[in-house]
Amino acid sequence: MTALFKKGRAGMALAVMLTMLLGGSLPAYGALVDVTDSINPILTVELTRQDPAVIGEEFTMVYTIRNISNKPAFNLTFDASIEGMSDFSEGPFTFTPPETITLLDEGGTATLAVKFSVGSDTAMEKTYRLIGHITCQNATMQPCGTYTAMSSVSTTFTSVKPTLAVQDIILLDKEPDVLNGFGIRIMVKNSSLIYDLRNVQFKLDGGDNFEVMDISNKKEIAKIYTNDTVGVDFKLRALEGRSSNSIKLSTGYSYANGSVALADNTEELFLPLPTESTAGNGAIPRVIIKKYTLSKDQVLAGDRIDLTLAIENTNLKPVRNILISFGVQDIQTDTGTSSGTVFSPVNSSNTFHLDMIAGKTIVSKTITLYVDPGAAAKTYIVPVIIKYEDDKGSKTDLTVSDNVNIPVTQQAKLQVMTLNIPSEGFAGQPVPVTAEFANAGKVDLTEFTVSLEGDFQAQDASMYLAKLAIGATNSYAGMIIPQEEGTLEGKLIFSYTDNNNQTVTEEHPFTMQVMAMMEPEMGEGGMAGPDGEILGPDGKPIEGGIGLLDRAKQHWLSMLLVLAILGEAGYILRIKRKAKEEFFDE
Repeated sequence: MTALFKKGRAGMALAVMLTMLLGGSLPAYGALVDVTDSINPILTVELTRQDPAVIGEEFTMVYTIRNISNKPAFNLTFDASIEGMSDFSEGPFTFTPPETITLLDEGGTATLAVKFSVGSDTAMEKTYRLIGHITCQNATMQPCGTYTAMSSVSTTFTSVKPTLAVQDIILLDKEPDVLNGFGIRIMVKNSSLIYDLRNVQFKLDGGDNFEVMDISNKKEIAKIYTNDTVGVDFKLRALEGRSSNSIKLSTGYSYANGSVALADNTEELFLPLPTESTAGNGAIPRVIIKKYTLSKDQVLAGDRIDLTLAIENTNLKPVRNILISFGVQDIQTDTGTSSGTVFSPVNSSNTFHLDMIAGKTIVSKTITLYVDPGAAAKTYIVPVIIKYEDDKGSKTDLTVSDNVNIPVTQQAKLQVMTLNIPSEGFAGQPVPVTAEFANAGKVDLTEFTVSLEGDFQAQDASMYLAKLAIGATNSYAGMIIPQEEGTLEGKLIFSYTDNNNQTVTEEHPFTMQVMAMMEPEMGEGGMAGPDGEILGPDGKPIEGGIGLLDRAKQHWLSMLLVLAILGEAGYILRIKRKAKEEFFDE
């Protein structure tokens, strides 16, 4: 007990000295001192920003870390895991580790912006519980714990890249003087749900129809907030001999994850002005869709697109109460053709209204559509129905039907389920290579090939399929024949044409260690032949010689015979011993 007391006093003294050196206060007499806890910081971790996780794209998650203690934290590092998965790589995400925070002072705050990616081969939309881990060290460079923040991350096919869409063109003058100058206001909308647009540039080109009277035909807005609509003003004058009301507007901007160059995004617009033409002066006004444009050349299922309709009144007379609606589309299913909605208007119904279109005037209307993620890859014919009244407000509706063609594509996906390539082989001996694969996407894969390439001879080195249908599985089997020992390198290549007529190639490189072929075993009197016989110096079997295989068989038979004899002898001895014991007992 005395020794234990002395040891305890010595430990207490050491603890007191460390506490004083580290600037802590002395504990009350008899209190238990934990030196490690006294220098460990206390942190809180909060997820303060989470971008949508779009399949095939990057997204950012921002973590805010606060040191709520009066002790500094050192070397803060980030890691991530997925709830229910032993390995992060089992999920669809990858991430780029952010830089280590070397010091977070007492009471300090720091942020970590972590860029994650969703694999483009992710087959479905799903919600995951993603956990961010922050580890740190204390003043003695010892681990001071792990702090976590958990969030639900749902993968989606819907693209979140922003688009800047023209919503309307407004004439600033009640009676515009097209010869001496008139003002217009172009209303544009930031359609992004998460990104503000910065340094937004506009360039207006009047072509052969209009001259821009401003000092410059370029305008700039510092920022357009998400889902916000703003107006950009220009002053124009009609050129002599203009043939239409067409102008071109180019836009460029930057956002959190990228930028769009001014020269890469140009749209044709039509000013709501009467033209000089007098054609089409019939008694009944006509309204047509002169032109339509899509915000994206390739429309992916599950995406959002902006459809802009240029609606023209071909008559000199104005039309009123124009109702424009989208009809249902024919949907191809496994059981046949049915009617349904592939394109759903966002934040509106499938019908929109215009009060009036003046005579000989074209107006533009933009609608944001959501594409059904399960839509088959094909071009859809979308009926557009226009109902309107003449300038007198006749109760008899005038109706025009037109069509808009929207091509939809699905993501092609090849899933290689098993790939068996031995890591070792022998020179001169065939080595099998096998693979099983499936079409896990929603489009057929055509011109499908599997090729085995490398510096070696091969059997069945290639395989061709005219089409790998949706959901179909198949397999490949080939042979590598190494010629010499050493390191052999090669690759198994899968290639196919997707629904966009693009060639997609997927390579699986491999390395194999090739060893020299083992020498045949020597027997008595010479070399062992292929059937186990003994060969003489001339390479011919020795007459009367016993082959190695036959000798081995004889050895095994002898061993079995000996074991049988020993077993029988043991059994007889046990019988005799038992009989002897019974005799003496009597």
